[in-house]
Order: sequence, then C-alpha cells, then structure tokens
Amino acid sequence: MRNAALLTTLAALCSACLVVPIPAGSGGSGKPRSFSDEPPPASPPQPGQTSAPRAEGGAPAPPAMTPTSIEVHSDCPRTLPLFIGDKPKFGSGTKTSIGSNTTTSFPRKADGTASIWIIDDKENGVAQTTAGPGTRRLVIARNCTAITPG
Repeated sequence: MRNAALLTTLAALCSACLVVPIPAGSGGSGKPRSFSDEPPPASPPQPGQTSAPRAEGGAPAPPAMTPTSIEVHSDCPRTLPLFIGDKPKFGSGTKTSIGSNTTTSFPRKADGTASIWIIDDKENGVAQTTAGPGTRRLVIARNCTAITPG
C-alpha cells in the first residue's frame, strides 16, 4: 500500500513538469519550449506599420523620460532677476530671481526644453540660454552675465 501511495505522489509531481506543445496557428511554433529557450524572434512590421524599439530579451523598450525641471545654480554675488520663457518683457513666461550662491529648480516645457534669461531691472534680456532635455544643470557665472551648462 505504501508503494502505491508513493507512485501516485510521484506521478502527480511528474505530470506537473510536462511541457505541453502550443497548437499550430495559435501564434506559437507548435514545438514545446522550455524556460531556457530563447524568446521567439520579432516578426517584421507589416507595411505601413513601424515596430517599437525592443529592449534586451525582446520586450518593448520603455519610453524615454522627458525631464520636467532644470537645476540652475548662481555664482553671481548678488540676487539676480531671471525670466523663464521665450521672450522677456513681451512673451509669456515667469519673472523670478535667484540668490547668490543658490541652486533652484525651474520648470521645463513639455518637450523637455527650458529657456532661461538673465534680465535687467527693466526686464530686458542680458543673457539667454535654451537647455535641451539632456541638460540637467545650468550655472550663472560670477560676472552675472553668462549662463552655461554645468
């Protein structure tokens, strides 16, 4: 009786390990696959269709992240007025300021760019830079008239 119970248990365990073939026409190749097999090759895109970039292992690559803010550091020895936007005095944007030896984050546009202006007391542009999505930090020079990536 003990052997019969042992054989029943062994049969149940072995049946859980069987690899069942995928029927032809259901997207698989019809041959059994184990976990060590390579992933199936990506099918070529249909005419008029573009394929998504693939990460290692065949999974779709995650979308590139667009930064939402940029860090600005000021080495200028005084508080400096800034304009965040396209055209100071005439364009839409935000007038703000940055203190001496401080670092502040400012928002970017939806495309990841940021246009930063140093302005004078009449809101005229003194210096300007447009940071792309790859630029993480800008530095205002000690002379208070230049903005550079840093």
